[in-house]
Amino acid sequence: MNLLILCPDQLRADYLSCYGHPTIATRNIDQLAAEGVRFEKAYCAAPLCGPSRISFVTSTRFSEHNHRNYGSTIDYRVPNLVRCLKEAGYRTAMFGKNHCFTYEQLPHIWDELHEICLGNYDKHPKYQRSFDAFPLEQDHEYNITGLLADEAISFIRRQGDKPWLCWVNWQDPHPAFTCPEPYFSMFDRSSIEIPTGYREAAAKNKPRRLKNWQVNSLAQDATDDEIRNAIAAYMGQVRYVDDSVGRILDALEETGQSNDTLVVFFADHGELLGDQGAFHKLGVFYECLTRIPVIIRHPYREYKGIFQGLVEEVDLAPTILDALGIPKPPTFVGESLHQKLLEGKLGKEHGRPTALVETGLQAPTWPTPVGYNQKAPFAPNNFGPGAMLTDGRFKLSIYYDDVCELYDLEYDPRELENRFDDPRLKHVRDQLTLELCKRLMGIGVRDIGRIDWPEPDGDPRDTPIEVIALRRPMKGKHT
Repeated sequence: MNLLILCPDQLRADYLSCYGHPTIATRNIDQLAAEGVRFEKAYCAAPLCGPSRISFVTSTRFSEHNHRNYGSTIDYRVPNLVRCLKEAGYRTAMFGKNHCFTYEQLPHIWDELHEICLGNYDKHPKYQRSFDAFPLEQDHEYNITGLLADEAISFIRRQGDKPWLCWVNWQDPHPAFTCPEPYFSMFDRSSIEIPTGYREAAAKNKPRRLKNWQVNSLAQDATDDEIRNAIAAYMGQVRYVDDSVGRILDALEETGQSNDTLVVFFADHGELLGDQGAFHKLGVFYECLTRIPVIIRHPYREYKGIFQGLVEEVDLAPTILDALGIPKPPTFVGESLHQKLLEGKLGKEHGRPTALVETGLQAPTWPTPVGYNQKAPFAPNNFGPGAMLTDGRFKLSIYYDDVCELYDLEYDPRELENRFDDPRLKHVRDQLTLELCKRLMGIGVRDIGRIDWPEPDGDPRDTPIEVIALRRPMKGKHT
């Protein structure tokens, strides 16, 4: 099988119509979901680009690979998904932002490559505040969403019998909130609602890092019209991505490769987009940032339906390799869902008991706002380690030196009421705190459970044992 990975940057799950958005009409991504499996409760490894992408490609968690900032990169020699495919004989291509491998190694990793990262559109003169939204000229050098799709289509059309990997990493719908027409004006601003609690969020019992970012980004100065304009432009960016997805999938059909290609669509993390009274992203764990869209279409359409259980980003690479019939490196810590998907086991009981997300640099949270405008959450906004655990209903966020949070997602899906200090939920807080500690201590450990030691046969020193830290049992000498 071939492998096509489609990865928009900063795409919220709830801004796809297949995830419930009422008006955005992402028909191509919806069709992909209808032909495959959609993961309802998938969580990124970290709400930052580089750390999240590294967790995806290496199937290791944030505090295990320990790459904590936006531009973090890894050495290609670290066991990873792309290396597995390249060593299996795949031809490889990547179009768009890297934020993953050491840049000097890129020409040796990819047979075809157009690496382009626009950051936050910082050099555009119209981008002055975190919520700025404006139309982008068709011929502007920042208009690359369609271009990347063109390059992927060209690559797909030129392939022969050798299996291939094509990874498209779009900038959209990343801030600044800009896209060309007709996408920028596609959605009626007057019909867009201001996110609940936008003005009140600054006064709530929230982490200091969030309050700092609200001030640093001037978010509380945004008018209602500016908020609506940003949201509408973001929706236009999403539709631009959706149309590009459709064109790539059409190329698969036209070249007769659709039934030979595993298609994986996911986002590295989400976007605040006015939730919690701010825009962009930050080292916090609200659903708009940590819950990501994940859709996988099997070439024989053997994955179908909606997977209801909890899934972590580290689970994706093992699932992909299992589907392709390629062995997984022993360093991968994620759980393959391939067999469950084949068997149609999609219920909550088939997911993880909890999902873990981590963030933060190894430095303290900044005590106060910096006193000047910042368009993106660079230092010191992204300081301060933290970890989040959810069981699907309750979500606990613990920060090293900041206000901690507890939310009941069933009754408070917008996460407006922090109940960390609510005595009525003390038992929930205590239990999730214990589970979070266990998860963090178990970083890098897989298949924890009862060990069935073999019965001794002859010299006990020759008895083979199962090594619990390896997904596939390794036989060895008891020394």
